[in-house]
Amino acid sequence: MLSEFSLAGIYLPPFFVYACIALPIYLALRFVLARSGLLRWVWHPGLFEFAISLCLVSVLILHV
Repeated sequence: MLSEFSLAGIYLPPFFVYACIALPIYLALRFVLARSGLLRWVWHPGLFEFAISLCLVSVLILHV
């Protein structure tokens, strides 16, 4: 797990770093899900996408 991250003298929490790393992965996965049509089969696409983003951040926290 990372400790505090300093950016131009401002200390950022590790969660922010993990969320920034997860963002491009999430956007790529969202693009794939939309293009394949899988999001049409989900009951609530916004909630499903939010759950995927939380899963990505938690996997990064646990394994990095």
